[in-house]
Amino acid sequence: MTYVSLKEIAYAYAGAGSDVLSEFSLTLARGETVGLLGGSGSGKSTLLRLIAGLENPKSGEITIDGIVMAGGGRFVQPEHRGVGMVFQDYALFPHMTVARNIAFGLRGLSRSEQAARTENMLELIQLQGFGGRYPHELSGGQQQRVAFARALAPQPKLLLMDEPFSNLDAALKGEIRLELKELLKKSGMTSILVTHDLADAEAICDRIVNMPEPVLSLV
Repeated sequence: MTYVSLKEIAYAYAGAGSDVLSEFSLTLARGETVGLLGGSGSGKSTLLRLIAGLENPKSGEITIDGIVMAGGGRFVQPEHRGVGMVFQDYALFPHMTVARNIAFGLRGLSRSEQAARTENMLELIQLQGFGGRYPHELSGGQQQRVAFARALAPQPKLLLMDEPFSNLDAALKGEIRLELKELLKKSGMTSILVTHDLADAEAICDRIVNMPEPVLSLV
């Protein structure tokens, strides 16, 4: 059964001579991890921004869990879409402890509920006892795991990952790939991974979609 649907999505940057995305369609089943593979300018990261609600498509429709998020005159704001994001630079708050970073998106819960959820996330990423540390006291791989925990803590409907391994060295990247695959399966999370690295996609994803090459404008 379709859980996420992107139907004939088109998008162009202001002043651009052509669309960066043109009639792009994709569906995901619940719990599926799909990799979007493509070179620079193919619209991979732009597509994630459209799904998250950070941009509005020129045309087409985005549906998550049966609810239209964009299209047909409807636009749901990012904070109401239930979408989590993980970026290549981790985007952790340096002045916050690991526990506070993970709990950042849990404002709707009581303190005891936030503490319990945070502990569950620390256990999930195998960093029990690290809650009181700060990001600069962690390795790159540990920081990336915290970034995933923070994105998963609010129990989003969909997790979007934009080149999450690009700042890791080759040895650490292999280790984190395996950990992430297990993490996603344990959580039952539906997710999209954007990458230019086929090995990343093959290691984690249930299915790989090659983004169409960008159409270059001669104007």
